[in-house]
Amino acid sequence: MRKPRPSRRSAAAARAKRETLKGWLQISGVVALTAVVGVTYFMVAKGAKALDDETLCPREPSSVTVLLVDVTDPMTTAQKQDFQNQLDHLRRTIPRYGKLIVTKVDSSSSELLKPIIVRCNPGTATDVSEWNGNPRAVQEAHDQKFVAPLEAAFKDLSGASGADRSPILESIQSVALTELAPLESSDTPRKVVVVSDLLQNTDAINFYDRLPSPDELLESAAFRRVRTDLSGVQFEIWMLERSDATTTQPRALVDLWDSAIAAQGGSIERAYNVSG
Repeated sequence: MRKPRPSRRSAAAARAKRETLKGWLQISGVVALTAVVGVTYFMVAKGAKALDDETLCPREPSSVTVLLVDVTDPMTTAQKQDFQNQLDHLRRTIPRYGKLIVTKVDSSSSELLKPIIVRCNPGTATDVSEWNGNPRAVQEAHDQKFVAPLEAAFKDLSGASGADRSPILESIQSVALTELAPLESSDTPRKVVVVSDLLQNTDAINFYDRLPSPDELLESAAFRRVRTDLSGVQFEIWMLERSDATTTQPRALVDLWDSAIAAQGGSIERAYNVSG
């Protein structure tokens, strides 16, 4: 027996049902796409940081590194080159949104130190994509507003000051109070890089005349006046060797600084002799 063919009314109803289902599928696709775009925009906006126009720093940097330079005597040609190499390496280690503060020891130590330059790394083109940023703009900011100003500042750091005083401990206290203590998050990595011959030279503490023992230094009234809270701060020491290093810069000198920094809660992670 032949099956009856569907009526025109039932065929029209089936077509209407298919069109309705197709419409719902299209609407669902648009809603899903809108949701994906919305979530993506939210995540990008959430991850974006408002940066200072000059320093490129966000309100909360990802890390803080202070470069404290104390050059009293002229560097040799080899020292200048190695110093430049170390500076370039330091700049490359600053993470995205990390802050680098460059300052020099002030022989007078009568005021808190003021930075020579402050810059944060805005990242490079590899840190963003067309979906969540502008790779070209980020790279230009990195090259023109981060690298170029720092390289210009670095050129003047190797010049000798000729000062007859080196208040290194006072300078560390200064940067700890002005650059490290105001951080809102205690979890922010903090580092101080000290470039010096390490010979503290003030009326109260003088490593030239005689190198004190760690106990003698730490128990002195003069040290109590210059100590500060360095809890969690990592240090790098770049020692500039003098021509009379065998007598003025014995191994005990670095050990003394290790004791002085540890007594304040910090730690020396790297001690490096600048070549030359």
